[in-house]
Amino acid sequence: MKPPTSTGVVDTITPFGRAFYLRQANFFVYPYLFIVAINILIAAFSAVYWSAAPVTAAQVLKLAHIQLRHLRLFKPSWFRFGFLYGLNAITFISVLTLQAVLGMLWVISTKWFVIGRRQEGSFDWDKSSYCQRWQLHLSLSQLLDRGYGARGVLGAITGSAYLVWFLRALGAKIGKNCAIYAGGKPGLMTEPDLVEVCDTYAKSSGRRLT
Repeated sequence: MKPPTSTGVVDTITPFGRAFYLRQANFFVYPYLFIVAINILIAAFSAVYWSAAPVTAAQVLKLAHIQLRHLRLFKPSWFRFGFLYGLNAITFISVLTLQAVLGMLWVISTKWFVIGRRQEGSFDWDKSSYCQRWQLHLSLSQLLDRGYGARGVLGAITGSAYLVWFLRALGAKIGKNCAIYAGGKPGLMTEPDLVEVCDTYAKSSGRRLT
């Protein structure tokens, strides 16, 4: 508890309250309407973004029906279902993979643009804009959580080298032969710059795994 002031009243307001409500920070604090607008825009953009795969697949089928009419691909035949299903699946998977890569690039680029490299230390809301920029980046990163089902994009690559590459791009120091979230459920690593994971060693021989 803070000591009482000269008037005998104990000041219980937090650094966040001084910055957000009293506007006593030494930097510009985003107003409430700006925060609401950012989250609405990200939610709307994510909905449109992740609907691109089925829309693209439908458009490819339409173009095949129009441009390749002479091949009679849509004519009742024994191979029609296999061809149309295969074309639809290839288009869907290709677009989803491209979207996942672009989504991760979006998170990586916005992290370095909005936050930069994190440093150890204490950052109060009313003395540093770090917390505000951190929250802004969390909102921008929601794009990865809206695709690939409930676990998001990162849930599809847990335990793989792709997740390690992604975290390294965000600033984490991860050694060789490390499986991150190998259980299949992505965890919460909100400050990868401050995370360091050493190389994995073989327990039996004590040698580094190759």
